Amino acid sequence: MLLILFAFMLTLSGCLWVGSEGDPPDNPGEEEPDPEEEARQREEEWRRRNEELEEELGSYYVPLPHPDYPENPPVKVRAIYLTGHSIGYRDRYERMLKLIEDTELNAMVIDIKDDKGKMSYQSDIEIVNELDAYYNPVPISDIKATMKELKERGIYTIARIVVFRDSETLPAKKPEWCIPLKGGGLYKDKGFAYGNPFNEELWDYNIAIAKEAALLGFNEIQFDYIRFPDKAAYVEQVAHFPGRNGRTKAEAIRGFMEKARAELAPYKVHVAYDVFGVIASSWGDADDIGQCWEDFAANSDYICPMIYPSHYYPVRQGGSVIPYWFGLRFPDTKPAVTVTGALSDAIKRNAAVDNPAIIRPWLQAFTAKWLGSSYGSGSYIQYGAAQIREQIDAAMALGIDEYMLWDANNENYPREAFFTEEEASGRYERSRQAREEKRHDCLGRTPRQAVESYLEAIQKKKWREAYALQTGKFKKDGNDYRDWLTGAPGKLKEWRITGVDDSSENVWVNLSVTLTLSGEEISLSGEKWSVLMENNVWRVKPSPRFLEIISGTGEESKNTESDPDKK
Repeated sequence: MLLILFAFMLTLSGCLWVGSEGDPPDNPGEEEPDPEEEARQREEEWRRRNEELEEELGSYYVPLPHPDYPENPPVKVRAIYLTGHSIGYRDRYERMLKLIEDTELNAMVIDIKDDKGKMSYQSDIEIVNELDAYYNPVPISDIKATMKELKERGIYTIARIVVFRDSETLPAKKPEWCIPLKGGGLYKDKGFAYGNPFNEELWDYNIAIAKEAALLGFNEIQFDYIRFPDKAAYVEQVAHFPGRNGRTKAEAIRGFMEKARAELAPYKVHVAYDVFGVIASSWGDADDIGQCWEDFAANSDYICPMIYPSHYYPVRQGGSVIPYWFGLRFPDTKPAVTVTGALSDAIKRNAAVDNPAIIRPWLQAFTAKWLGSSYGSGSYIQYGAAQIREQIDAAMALGIDEYMLWDANNENYPREAFFTEEEASGRYERSRQAREEKRHDCLGRTPRQAVESYLEAIQKKKWREAYALQTGKFKKDGNDYRDWLTGAPGKLKEWRITGVDDSSENVWVNLSVTLTLSGEEISLSGEKWSVLMENNVWRVKPSPRFLEIISGTGEESKNTESDPDKK
């Protein structure tokens, strides 16, 4: 009777429902979302936010992308570089379009703002027009028509923006944004002035140009000359940096990158940075120009080292050129060796970074005749199809399947250097499959070889090699790791690998090691270390006991057996 009464009451209250067990009743007062109303609300929010930004940014204002702005999936880029003038020169432009259509090439890097500070097209940005930062006439007369044509042809477009080097526009129109000399005037290197990277108004200027390029449909923004002038010791003597406020040069560059990435995020555009190739082979900001590999790798989608063999300059000692970069006297004459050495260093630097940027190198498509005047005729070679292909294949052997070719004249891109798109894709796929079948990482190492390399690096205190190969958050960064290993009291005497279990995705290496600490020899048998594929490199996770002994921490009992179950 009670149940009947309860059902009757529910019926009166409109709450009686019938459905499968666990299904909630429908709410009769709740209407289905109206797609048109939701679209209208998004449109209103977009307009409101744009009004706020216009008020906030003033002459640096660029509209936010519309809510229906299309997605921009990543692409394996194989690109050539073109100036705005090459785009405007129809004959050359048509030849480049035909080259891309017929070959593996699929992308263009196009100057938007060059190292004269001049734009390639007519901008809508107020500050750009205030500075009249243009060629007269602009080389790309109709940027929207150009972008439409490139999109229709399926060409991936990269907007190159030279950030801090500027020979004409800033010195004439905004000298207060440049690096001043202590004695008056502006610092210049070979006629080029430099914007002051500590000046955050200059950051906003370049970021605004990047936003507009994204709205025009460029898939990617590539910032170049994102650094201070080289010859840093001399620059410090003759110039000063307003707005420094105690910051290092690397902190200024990192600040720009962090702001650019945050402000470009709504535009669904990929962000890349060109860097000197040598920063992968040195450590920290060795040249004091603000470029640290890890900063770029952590704050961009693509890191683009300029690994032109000609730029690894020969090194003299006692009047003679000695083998230096990658064991070579004249790196320009050995393009494959140089590219392999440079990219191997880059891969190792990426290994220890969380979610690092993809490495996409700039390769050499020009002949460095100037080397001959300084080092003799044997210091360089002619770069044609064969030398370009050597570099591409050297990168491919390391698992790097993207590249960009640089020729300042936009001419030396010989058809013979390239395969068709289908042929090139097949070569990359076969290379990948061969690597996986052998259980090789991109450095050509098996898990066992990775452990061997790690142990040798620990033994010889080659801290950079060990840091690249050791997984986990054992030390916060490379500098901390360097201080730990170079100062560690424990020493690795010898080791023996007794077996490798790579039957599954997780690889285990069994080994025994002998260490010394405070004159005492300590043997660890039955060690079982995991080896993980991280950032395309096999990385080693040693046992806590091994690290404790090397560090000289923890209970150093005389029990020489380690417990694999505690790994």
